[in-house]
Amino acid sequence: MIQFYKPNSQNTGTAFGFRVGTQGKNDEPCLYMTAVKQASWNAKKRSGSFSSNAKNPDKSAIIKFNEFEIGGFIYAIEKYEKFGAFHSFDDNSTGISLSPYSKKDGTKAFSFTITRNSSNKFGMGIEMSEAYCLCQYFKYVLDQIFTYRSNKSNDK
Repeated sequence: MIQFYKPNSQNTGTAFGFRVGTQGKNDEPCLYMTAVKQASWNAKKRSGSFSSNAKNPDKSAIIKFNEFEIGGFIYAIEKYEKFGAFHSFDDNSTGISLSPYSKKDGTKAFSFTITRNSSNKFGMGIEMSEAYCLCQYFKYVLDQIFTYRSNKSNDK
């Protein structure tokens, strides 16, 4: 699992988490992402909390990515390009965007945004060092998926 916590004093921060899970009846590995909006800010400790929003459907989201979307993220990070995806489930439409941008000091970074139903947004900046770790994690998840499929195929 890899997690990013980006709280701020305006209480508008976001936490993103990525983990390998299993899908449905076949136990095949897949990638799940959680997004949670910041719930509070402690000025004394200069820290934020997300936990009270984790189970609130208006302030959190869970997204499952397939192997082609994971490949899209990897390609975008390695080539410093944009990747986007769209999911529709029940009454929710979710847009996913990983976009390169230059910070005020000229440093390269990515903006990672999840937009559910056009108005409920989760976003954060991802530094290049974080993007590299995320890319390596995505490659690990792909390896898990392909290893599972290969073993399943060999069992037949």
